[in-house]
Amino acid sequence: MQKRKPKYCPAKLQFAVILFSLVLIHCSSLFAEEDTSPEDVQDKQQNEEEFSLPEIIVQDNKGYPKLKHDEAASGTVLLRKDFDDAAQTLPEVLDQQAGVRVTKMGGPSAFSTLSIRGSNSDQVLVVLDGIPLNSSSGGPVDLSRIPLGNVKRIEIYRGVAPIFFGNSSIGGVISISTRNGRKRSLTVDAGGGSFASREARLFFAEPSKKWDFALGLDYSGWEGGFSYTNDNGTRFDESDDFQQIRKNDSYNQLNSLLKTRFKLNNKWRLTVFDWLFFREQGIAGLGLFETEKPEYSVVDNLLAIKLEGMNLFEKLDWQTSLSLRFVWSRFLDPLSEIGLGTDNSKDKTYSPNLHTYLNYKAFKWFVISASASYRFEYFDTNASASSTSDSNRHSINTNLEAKFKIEAIDLVIIPSGRIEWAKSRLSASRNQLNGTAKNTTQLENSYRLSIVNSSIPDTKITVSGGRAVRLPSLFELFGNNGKVLGNSSLNSESSYNADAGIIYQSTKLPEPFKLKIELYAFFSQVDNLIQFIQTSQNVAVAENLDKTRLWGIEAGVSTDLFSHLRLNGNYTLLKSKNISNISARKGKVLPNRPASKWYVRAEGYFNDLFEIDETSLYLESDWIAGNFLDNANLVAVSDRFYFNAGFSFLFADKKAKLSFAANNLTNEQTQDLTGYPLPGRSYHLLFSLKVF
Repeated sequence: MQKRKPKYCPAKLQFAVILFSLVLIHCSSLFAEEDTSPEDVQDKQQNEEEFSLPEIIVQDNKGYPKLKHDEAASGTVLLRKDFDDAAQTLPEVLDQQAGVRVTKMGGPSAFSTLSIRGSNSDQVLVVLDGIPLNSSSGGPVDLSRIPLGNVKRIEIYRGVAPIFFGNSSIGGVISISTRNGRKRSLTVDAGGGSFASREARLFFAEPSKKWDFALGLDYSGWEGGFSYTNDNGTRFDESDDFQQIRKNDSYNQLNSLLKTRFKLNNKWRLTVFDWLFFREQGIAGLGLFETEKPEYSVVDNLLAIKLEGMNLFEKLDWQTSLSLRFVWSRFLDPLSEIGLGTDNSKDKTYSPNLHTYLNYKAFKWFVISASASYRFEYFDTNASASSTSDSNRHSINTNLEAKFKIEAIDLVIIPSGRIEWAKSRLSASRNQLNGTAKNTTQLENSYRLSIVNSSIPDTKITVSGGRAVRLPSLFELFGNNGKVLGNSSLNSESSYNADAGIIYQSTKLPEPFKLKIELYAFFSQVDNLIQFIQTSQNVAVAENLDKTRLWGIEAGVSTDLFSHLRLNGNYTLLKSKNISNISARKGKVLPNRPASKWYVRAEGYFNDLFEIDETSLYLESDWIAGNFLDNANLVAVSDRFYFNAGFSFLFADKKAKLSFAANNLTNEQTQDLTGYPLPGRSYHLLFSLKVF
């Protein structure tokens, strides 16, 4: 007897989330104490300090933020002030960083993926408040699903993933932290611009001595309809090119954040949060084939509870989280404009996750850290040609890291290791080959050794090397849609990598001068890359065939001069090579890995100018070159140069801000991937008001 599938109603889920949050707010009020003394105002000002438990590595002595979970890693930290300009999205912000390449399939709501140091996009781990967003069903995380309105901090780890996050990753980690109620505030934002883009945000935070609460709402939408050059399918013949309006590219989306933190005592804190995302959008086709009706809807909800203990027994930090993620999506193609037939598919994913992390300061010279995670994922769909329907995966990983400090020479040695186990299953009812269930098990290990030296004043030198893995996805293992077949005997992708870097942060310059310079060199060789290979029966089968070698250089500089000029820039050189035995690919550059990429931003700012608290004007540009679209390097992508400008005014005692952005001022008519056009020149205005 076939089991009934659980039904899902987005409205019911949203109602349940709101009801649950109201209960939390009510319960949290029980922890609050009434302030009736004359010192009420002073107490409120101290709430932030009284409530908060110690943060882990916030910034250095020059105010530059530092990575929280790995002092040996090369990476970048972005605070809210770094991505609060008009019309910025997460893919755009990440694409401006060293070693990072973001690929967008069109406008702001289009599917956006990320590569770090030449990795595949599904080799990058993306986490939200420490909880992994990558799905074992296959495919990378869509970065366009994460609006910036409720984001507090972004950390980019280039290279092997720190053990704190549990899962291994070949490319690196994007760690996104949401906002909290540490400081009492109410802010509202509203803006709009080209192509009927619009946005509205609200964030409310209320702290107390025993608890704090945060509520964030973020809405955005646009109509698209931008003009682009259609090459009429003749890439090298410009005589038949014509201008066309992008169709079916509109979207509306809403993101909400509810977060409550309870201070149980001076050492323990409990956090409960819910992150809800909803979007409806049209699905535009390739540049040659505009669409009219295809549409896509998604509801993505992440509910988590986290318990933290700091400085227990004066030696131990402990953190444990339990989360449940639920994703519902629907794709509708009534006119068969994208697929081979009409489509009305609905997918559901259930994913509970348990994670714990310990950091034990055994001695002043020795610290040991450990983490462990268990995750279960269940996939259910009614699509007729699905490969991951009624499939599931159990995964467990354990991680251990030691840190040895030799203070006499300012040297830190950090060895770490990781073991990952996964059991994947495809149900018998969904196996189209023989009607029996399929099971596969993987057991992998990875490791890293890092050395950090700070004996030279204002300078840190790091050297790291190790191995990382990526387990094959359920689609790669069990795929079967008639044209694509999985392979249950696949091996995991593995990477041997090394990097070395030097970071200089001057403490000798007089205030308010700042200077930070970074230079990294990296190398990696990735084996057993999974590719779908065409067979004589006109069917693509997943195989471990490709092998690649990558090396490159990352350089960055950040400075603040004369209290009036901020300069930021980075450059990435990436050399990639396919070293497999496939004759058509051997010795070729890997596609979608540009050889050169730089980004520069100059911002002039003035305080108390014409009764305005701060006036700023910025110019920025980025350039990408040396990119191919195919493995045989037959289709080269033209160099891309973007030039942007904008300004902002901070006024009304720093409670109001007006910012304006003009992007792609040269009106570059560019495309990404295989024919997805990108918008040309655009403008956006954003007004922000801090009510209190």
